[in-house]
Amino acid sequence: MTMKTPAILLTAMLLNAANVNAAEGISPAWTEVAEADQTLMGDYEGEWVDAPKGHYFEINKPLAAQVINVREGEYQLRFYQQHDSRADPYFEGPGKLEGGEIRFSGNGWQGAVGNDGLTGNASAHGGDIRFELKKVTRSSPTLGIKPPSGAIVLFDGKNFDHWQHGSGREVSWHLLENGAMEVRSAKTDEDRKSGIGGDIQTKQSFGDCRVHLEFRYPVEPGIAGQGRGNSGFFLQKDYEVQILNSYGLHGYWNECGSLYKTSPPQVNAARPPMEWQTYDIDYTASVWKDGKKISPPRITVRHNGVLIHNDAEIPHVTSHSFPGRSAEPQGDGPLRLQDHNNALQFRNIWILPVKKD
Repeated sequence: MTMKTPAILLTAMLLNAANVNAAEGISPAWTEVAEADQTLMGDYEGEWVDAPKGHYFEINKPLAAQVINVREGEYQLRFYQQHDSRADPYFEGPGKLEGGEIRFSGNGWQGAVGNDGLTGNASAHGGDIRFELKKVTRSSPTLGIKPPSGAIVLFDGKNFDHWQHGSGREVSWHLLENGAMEVRSAKTDEDRKSGIGGDIQTKQSFGDCRVHLEFRYPVEPGIAGQGRGNSGFFLQKDYEVQILNSYGLHGYWNECGSLYKTSPPQVNAARPPMEWQTYDIDYTASVWKDGKKISPPRITVRHNGVLIHNDAEIPHVTSHSFPGRSAEPQGDGPLRLQDHNNALQFRNIWILPVKKD
């Protein structure tokens, strides 16, 4: 990542004080954030303004857009009728930061994203039709939800008492003043020798359960695919619900919300970088008898309140490699959070164990 100018850094610091999605953290991915990524990147909602009478856009006025960071000063814009849908976009194309605005044009569309919103016009759909949108933060309905009676609070921002690294050593991740934890990856051989980095997992093991966790990923301009905002949440240590900066992506089986390399989310509900997101999971562990699997694990997942897996069967361990999928856990196992060399943050993690009938 290139270093920001002092003016950009100062502006970002001032924004942090007022922005609930501020880039608070330890890693440079959180402390060196360009002003436009703080203020212009993200979700927009509005409508078509002056579509001809009887035109589709006059009948269906709502319009939504995503402004996605690609690299410093470069963005991708996508327009849809609504967020959180599998519908084809009306338009997608590049935008460039110029004079404090992100400007875009192509395929009959043109406009700009500024502090007052996103405006422009489209002449590719049977007329030159204007649109006006405002930036929105579509917070999850379960953000900050309190644990129910009987739940075990695994992380409340105060300590790592319920967690350890896989080897049993103490957690080396960062504990932040804002009540979150941040992944601390080993960057050097000296780090590795010192025991820094690596996945963490709960000291307790669990089977059937209901789980809530909150997470967010940084911007990381210039990085794409599996290298951007990558982590994972594992049940019984080996079944992963993928965490990835999938904002503006298609929602494939290795992207955010997927049962990794097993099943894609029904909808890509990933939010922009720096925004807190939620997973609410109902999990039924596999059942074994005499060393044979009687029933596979099943899972229901809501990502930011959006149902993305509905009582889905998990046919095998969600490993990247084929050999890794052949051995499945029998009995309870820990919950695990992945260190994938990205500075993900987590908070408000609790679990409600469910007893079998």
